[in-house]
Amino acid sequence: MKNNIITPKYKNGIFLRENQSFVSRKGRITKSQFKSIKEYWPFFGIDYQLTPLNFSSVFKYNYPVILDIGFGSGNSLVQTAINSYNRNFLGVEVYPPGIGSCLRLAYVANLENIKVIHYNAVEVIENMISNHTLSKIQIFFPDPWPKKRHHKRRMIQYVFLKKILKKLIFGGILHIVTDSKEYAYYILNIIKNINEYLNLSQTNTFVEDSISHVKTRFEKKAYVLGNKIFNLMFQSQF
Repeated sequence: MKNNIITPKYKNGIFLRENQSFVSRKGRITKSQFKSIKEYWPFFGIDYQLTPLNFSSVFKYNYPVILDIGFGSGNSLVQTAINSYNRNFLGVEVYPPGIGSCLRLAYVANLENIKVIHYNAVEVIENMISNHTLSKIQIFFPDPWPKKRHHKRRMIQYVFLKKILKKLIFGGILHIVTDSKEYAYYILNIIKNINEYLNLSQTNTFVEDSISHVKTRFEKKAYVLGNKIFNLMFQSQF
């Protein structure tokens, strides 16, 4: 398992910084999580590479592939994989404790339909995912970067949405969940300018609270706090 999660990019000797799919965290990885990475990475882990993955070689069965960006502790991802045995799941996360936790859960559940990558999702999508190969992309509770001066750091921007659109099959689904009202409308206003995304909401805004996904820890916490959950769901027409 490689520890470096950012591939430096240079042009004429100048470093080019791209939006990343994460915020650097200093959380300490436990001995158990570290042990899980060491022991279970060979079963479920995929090292970052600069060439596209061949999903028929990566997964045991040729099921539709769902990409989960920023799966956190992995509880929701693993439970979803258990419930959806006829789907393959590719999780991308940069937080080592989450990687360790997810690997342990996947091993205990004896799953054959889940793989994880420890790297920046923006670069994984750009270099490791071929066009028109994903049936669904799910991004649950991305960092909203609430301060206006930090909005440029948000992962979900126009360019990013155009990039992931190419990775979805025709009719593929993009599902985003957030409890930030401002961020939800920010995303909605951007994606309205991309005609190849069909909003699946009857009101052309947000879909009703979805029962099609397992609630994440952040989502459960948001419910406890009384925060409104915004589900954005779009279908690729590209």
